[in-house]
Amino acid sequence: MNAVELVKKAGVVGAGGAGFPTHVKLAAKADTVLANGAECEPLLFSDQSVMLGRAAEIVDGLKTVMKAVGAERGIICVKEKNKEAVKALEKHLTKNISLFGLGNFYPAGDEQIMVYEATGRIVPEAGIPLNVGVVVQNVATLANIARAQNGEAVTSRIVTIGGEVKNPGVHAVPVGTPVADAIARCGGPLIENCKLLLNGPMMGRLGDPQKDVVTKTTSGIFLLPAQHPLVMRLSRPLPVDIRISRGACEQCRYCTDFCPRYLQGHALQPHKIMRVINEQREPEAETVTNSFLCCECGVCDLFACPIMLSPRRIFREFKKSLGARGVRFPQQKKEYAADIHRDYRRVPKDKLLRRLDVARYEMEPVFHDAPWEVDAVNIPMQMHLGAPATPVVKTGEKVKRGQLIAEIPAGKMGANVHASIGGTVTAVNGLIRIER
Repeated sequence: MNAVELVKKAGVVGAGGAGFPTHVKLAAKADTVLANGAECEPLLFSDQSVMLGRAAEIVDGLKTVMKAVGAERGIICVKEKNKEAVKALEKHLTKNISLFGLGNFYPAGDEQIMVYEATGRIVPEAGIPLNVGVVVQNVATLANIARAQNGEAVTSRIVTIGGEVKNPGVHAVPVGTPVADAIARCGGPLIENCKLLLNGPMMGRLGDPQKDVVTKTTSGIFLLPAQHPLVMRLSRPLPVDIRISRGACEQCRYCTDFCPRYLQGHALQPHKIMRVINEQREPEAETVTNSFLCCECGVCDLFACPIMLSPRRIFREFKKSLGARGVRFPQQKKEYAADIHRDYRRVPKDKLLRRLDVARYEMEPVFHDAPWEVDAVNIPMQMHLGAPATPVVKTGEKVKRGQLIAEIPAGKMGANVHASIGGTVTAVNGLIRIER
């Protein structure tokens, strides 16, 4: 079985984003592979912990990807300030694998931003790094790729648990662990009235500790006070956002001036969508279709806008509506050039932390690499882009950790799913519950 088949068998998906099935990426051809160790989302220390604890596996995984896609060079992109991670990785470099130091700005971890920083190439509008000969893999994904070569399936996720939690830490949590159990394992909340934030303050979402579980793409679990400004902002209904915008937006165009995609030379201009909403008129076709260029990084609403209006949420609604009608972005062949102000409009990480009012939670926690022993897990069938996995086990069946419990549907894009603990299957209904 070749390397790509081993990755497919192990159920490896992109750990740093939406969970794109990794074996599909490895079927491509590219001249450069970037290892994404930027971890630009505030409060997260998961990837930094992986780089410190699994540096050799990251480099081994990078070599596997380079061989699979035919790449001549590999570049590990790490923030210069993460000096210990840099030292750990330097020990394993080879002549065709190097380190690239990133500044401490947001969103340094966006793959299109990273491609430009490390190679000088601009990914085209609505394109992917492969369009310019680059494959990007998160460092945690690379560690999983290395383990897949030894027959080890993805059964746990490195997760930062913090905020208003008694014992913050970075843990290897079995996939399917209820978030409520993970919080309790870290001592529970420090205060009574808390809200759950999953994956980070910029691109994360509010969740329900009683319903949400740790998946292959869960990077962070945070508790914030219920009255925290960020919680209030993320809880605000879209109609309220629109009503506030119509009365308050002054067309300062900061949302556009700081937009990472606009600064890359793309046609996205968030202030124009705000103009359309505020004036309650029919939008131009270009303004609407440009919504597909938004990466939803949150710079426009959580940093740039003086009054925290949200072009991002409007773009998100346009994308949903257009996608449901089968409309896609009309890609064009054209030359791209980064904005001349790009380097001066990066969002400083420290300033972003203060703007979000989460600086007090930005503390490097202890990394616990040994997987937790948990009593029960609820494993979703869809923790990745593509079709949900099809169960191959039944209620009452005994399973071992790492055993295949759901597989990719025939002819579909997806990812295999494995038991994250040993025990008995007690439910198969959209998710698979296993009790020890």
